[in-house]
Amino acid sequence: MPLTVVSVSYPFARVGADAVGGAEQVLSTIDEALVREGHRSIVIAQEGSRCAGELEAIPSPQGPIGIAERAVAHRYVREAIARVLGRQRVDVVHLHGFDFHAYAPDSGPPVVVTLHLPLDWYPREVLCRAASRMHLHCVSAAQRALRPEIGPLLDDIPNGVPLDRLRPCRGPKAAFVLALGRICPEKGVADAVRAAREAHIRLVIAGRVFPYHEHQRYFELEVAPLLDEQRRFVGAVGARRKWRLLALARCLLVPSRAPETSSLVAMEALACGTPVVAYAAGALPSIVEHGRTGFIVRDVAEMAGAIRRSTELRRDDCRRAAEQRFSAALMVRRYLALYRRLAPRRSAPTARVLHHLSELTSIGEEWADLCRGDPNATPFQYPQWLIPWCRHLNQESVAGASLRDRGRLAAVVLASQETGALRLQGAGVSDYLGAAARSAEAVAEALAPLLRGAERVELGQLRPSSPLLEARLAGAVEDRSDPQDACPVLPLAAPAVPPEHWKYFRYCQRRMDRVGRFSVVEATEENLGAMLSDLFHLHQARWNGGGVLQGLEAFHAEVARGFLHAGMLRMLALRLDARTVAVLYAFATRDRTWFYLSGFDPGLEKLSPGVVAVGTAIERAAAEGHCAFDFLRGAERYKYWWGARNAWTFQRRAIIACRKHEGFRPVASSGSSRTARAGQRP
Repeated sequence: MPLTVVSVSYPFARVGADAVGGAEQVLSTIDEALVREGHRSIVIAQEGSRCAGELEAIPSPQGPIGIAERAVAHRYVREAIARVLGRQRVDVVHLHGFDFHAYAPDSGPPVVVTLHLPLDWYPREVLCRAASRMHLHCVSAAQRALRPEIGPLLDDIPNGVPLDRLRPCRGPKAAFVLALGRICPEKGVADAVRAAREAHIRLVIAGRVFPYHEHQRYFELEVAPLLDEQRRFVGAVGARRKWRLLALARCLLVPSRAPETSSLVAMEALACGTPVVAYAAGALPSIVEHGRTGFIVRDVAEMAGAIRRSTELRRDDCRRAAEQRFSAALMVRRYLALYRRLAPRRSAPTARVLHHLSELTSIGEEWADLCRGDPNATPFQYPQWLIPWCRHLNQESVAGASLRDRGRLAAVVLASQETGALRLQGAGVSDYLGAAARSAEAVAEALAPLLRGAERVELGQLRPSSPLLEARLAGAVEDRSDPQDACPVLPLAAPAVPPEHWKYFRYCQRRMDRVGRFSVVEATEENLGAMLSDLFHLHQARWNGGGVLQGLEAFHAEVARGFLHAGMLRMLALRLDARTVAVLYAFATRDRTWFYLSGFDPGLEKLSPGVVAVGTAIERAAAEGHCAFDFLRGAERYKYWWGARNAWTFQRRAIIACRKHEGFRPVASSGSSRTARAGQRP
């Protein structure tokens, strides 16, 4: 069910991708996600802000900010909230400002307050009074631990950063260190300058001096006198320049003396493969793994020493830590789940257990529409994949449920119980498992009838954005999710393929053209049968009569035809003269290409037909405007040759209350019949 969420920013900071403050960056990420997933996002923020949803602007203050200016700004925010609530139905109001109590609505929809700052910085009476009529939460355990008596608070929602936009640099690091953020006394930028001077290294300081008297005085008296040609202040920078600086820097310095509740800039640095040198302030020791992704230091001298040692740390360790712990996708899922939980219910959805193949085919068109509207759905959740799976690989056995909300299909999940464990169907040939749904709440309600009698839940091969990771499981205890398999993904928004590898791809194209008349043919209604036959033959020849397609020809023939009719098939044949020498089998949904497998003539391996096939598919995916080329499950070396980076699937395991037993059983691998793909090369 689409939600309407009003996000209210701190009145004295602009919202957008280039925002300096962490709270504004978090708000911007939530705003983008709401719009992307089909919800309505209304942002109340300073004029000049940029958002994906609708901006309800308030005037920008002029000059220094004092008591009078604060009072005027608070009045503007109160009036803006009243205007928005007066003209449409709103499900949730989300306040991000430190001064939220000055403009929080007294009545209306549920109010969420994210406490971005240390709890000691809020007046105690405000937190206690607000907690009785609002839903407050912290962004880290370290933040909450400083004031354990404050409550009641919702569960923490840790911050995250957009991993798809942050990438390590490929070449060597530059000879400078970096400090980023607001320039104010509590952020300690002067210590960063002193440490860089002691370490004899260049320092770039990027940030903004806000028009507060104490901030301007700190910069003028304590920071500016320390600057020179090697230690420079460059002012505020846009998001893209910031990310580039983070990727190139030898390390990031975070000399904050404030009890940091989180640190987006530290998370961004790790996502860019850059270690972090920080004081042990607040949550920073829980973000930086000392000696692995950075160093926690006590003073300027130790910071200077850590700068010298930062070259010992591996950028892959930094990136891996960010992928596993600091994903914006996970943060957004938690906020959306909270919004749905708090939003008033508008009607009672109805779940229906599915037992027969005919029940799946009868909802096929609605199901496909549901998948097209679900940004988390992969090809393996579409009816064009799962109906053939049930027909050919599951002996027409169906176990699952659908959910309707106000007459519309809201969720379809295929799952069955085996030896007391509820597991998703589609395993074996599917690289990603999951559900098609409008929300995690819809998945939870669809799963409810399937959980009856289950002792445990074992859900594997879930993408980080899968609603099944956040769906509430009735009666679940000991519920946890862990990384499972690497799934390399090549981003297409930037030139991710190494130039020398792209040059080699062109060379291979020319070499094939010299051997014979080279052409690339796409699958059509007329040639699909012949192309499938070529794929089966070439794949089996490549694997000496075996391969993962053996015995699955009828299944893939139905899948390919269904995806072709839906406009989702991306099957390419490479031909020399009239002879097919390679076939690539892939799918496309929304803004992503999914490469399933390929086959080529092993007798022509010296011509690298696999390189030509994959390179051609990547080139066409980029031309379609796709943002990623997903190599799916498996850490084969050739995927990284193209520049792919690891994404991860997750497994979720839970014990059902009253049926608790000793320990967990391992989640069954969903790729057992595709193990022949290990070691696959282009």
